[in-house]
Amino acid sequence: MTDRSKAPRTDPGALVSGLAQKLTELEAAVARQSERLSAIIEVGSQLSAARDVDALLRTVMDRLAALLEAEAATLFMHDVKTNELWSRVLKGSAMRELRLEARRAGIAGHVFRTGKTVRIGDAYEDARFNPEIDRQSGFKTRSIVAAPLRHVSGKVLGVVEVLHRRPDAFTEEDERLVEGVATQIAAVLDNVLLLEELAQRVRDLDLLYGLERAAASSDAKTDLLERILSTAIDAVDARAGSILIAEESKDSLYFRNSRGEKAEALTSMRLKAGQGIAGYVASTGDIVRVDRADDSPHYDKSVARKLGVSIGAVLCVPIPGEEGLLGSLELLNKKGGFTDADERLVVLVAGQIGRAIASRQSREEQERRVRMAAIGQMLAGVLHDLRTPLTVIAGYAEMMAEEPSEDGRREMAKSILSQLDHVAAMQKETLAFARGEKSVLLRRVYVHVFMKELEEQLEREFERSRVELRVVTGYTGAARFDENKMKRVILNLARNALDAMPDDGRFTLSVDREADEIVFRATDTGPGIPDVIADKLFESFVSAGKKNGTGLGLAIVKKIVEEHGGDVTFKTRPGRGTTFEVRFPAGVEAD
Repeated sequence: MTDRSKAPRTDPGALVSGLAQKLTELEAAVARQSERLSAIIEVGSQLSAARDVDALLRTVMDRLAALLEAEAATLFMHDVKTNELWSRVLKGSAMRELRLEARRAGIAGHVFRTGKTVRIGDAYEDARFNPEIDRQSGFKTRSIVAAPLRHVSGKVLGVVEVLHRRPDAFTEEDERLVEGVATQIAAVLDNVLLLEELAQRVRDLDLLYGLERAAASSDAKTDLLERILSTAIDAVDARAGSILIAEESKDSLYFRNSRGEKAEALTSMRLKAGQGIAGYVASTGDIVRVDRADDSPHYDKSVARKLGVSIGAVLCVPIPGEEGLLGSLELLNKKGGFTDADERLVVLVAGQIGRAIASRQSREEQERRVRMAAIGQMLAGVLHDLRTPLTVIAGYAEMMAEEPSEDGRREMAKSILSQLDHVAAMQKETLAFARGEKSVLLRRVYVHVFMKELEEQLEREFERSRVELRVVTGYTGAARFDENKMKRVILNLARNALDAMPDDGRFTLSVDREADEIVFRATDTGPGIPDVIADKLFESFVSAGKKNGTGLGLAIVKKIVEEHGGDVTFKTRPGRGTTFEVRFPAGVEAD
């Protein structure tokens, strides 16, 4: 029989106090679990509606670190191209950006490779931990919880890592919380990154559309390549850049456009074929993208040393042409280095540069062809008009041989010299046209003197025909015009009249002043102008079937008259002749 009097007696007050303590701890645990569950639900809701992925991930990591009372946290993403884990999100005042080879990334690298969560009480006692990471990040690690970002497909996209300076700071509950958040992030991260990439593509398309519009609206005074370079530099946040074009000989590159520090000094520099990163890219068509120029075996330090500049990150892509590479587009010194998205965009921009260069070359070639054709036409016109002064010179030369009087020979020599001056003036005009100059030599001319000299030339032109020549000088005062060019106008009209009247007829030339205009009228009694060419009479190479006609005479007439600010018209009647009327400003007050 038990002696109950000796059994320990339970203090009711202590029992109640202990139960109250247990209840308080249970309530705290439930509250903590509820808070963490709510946090996971909130994270999932935020991630589902994500648009700005970086801002959202920073918020999530801040919330996670706060719930765990952690001192630092990092979200590592996997860079497929370089097989590196890079710190997309950092939480912790002492943390610095990290980019680690996956196989040397310590605990994070182990979690990424195995796909399993790890909780460590003291990192420095774990063989998997890499102390070098602490030296890079500036954080002294003890406790770690690291969970994989596992996509529903099973693919590991990265790692969530939470750190504390105190050993054994994290519990099993903390581990489950990190896993829950990592699962939520991974569940939507693929879609968010896809949306991010699509947004980048839209920005790229907007940029290219803007460049296309600029190319379509640019004129000769606009340096389209300068605009494209500036746009590319701004689009990828580079500090400097250059467009380098290969010389025609292909043995060197020159800096077509440059922007950034010491850009002006680059305009006089040349790179040998294959020299430096830009030369290598222009020669091979390969793309070079490095975080430091020194990382590329093709980097030529002599250029930077000569300019006194420092080269960091480099992105250089080839500029394609229709028949090979035209050069290279080089962008420099982006903070943090250039990305895959930058590379894709710059390749598209380089293609735009290639098309712009090809378009400009095509336009310049077309302009050159047009000018050469115009020069050829001009030369044909000069040769056409040389017939008159050469005929006069030949006639006077024959007469001089038989002229017994010295005074007579002197007058004939004077006439020959006058015609040679006319030939020299035509030569000067042709050279001026070839240089792109369009001008007339306006000077004060006394019309009666001009008409007398013109009549003498016309008489020489008409003397071997049976066409009657009449010259009527209705205005004898002064006017301002280029007398050599205006002689060409009249001689062309007279020659056309002679061609239209091979048997006989009459040609009448008159000059008058009407208000503020000088008016020349050239009338013939020929058969008139055929309807088939009447509407295009002043176009080049239009002729009515004359045996030796070039179709240039009236085109030259129109050009010269328009250079004087005037106009030329005609009236014709079948079988009864044609009258050409030339009008231009007198340029002086009426006498």
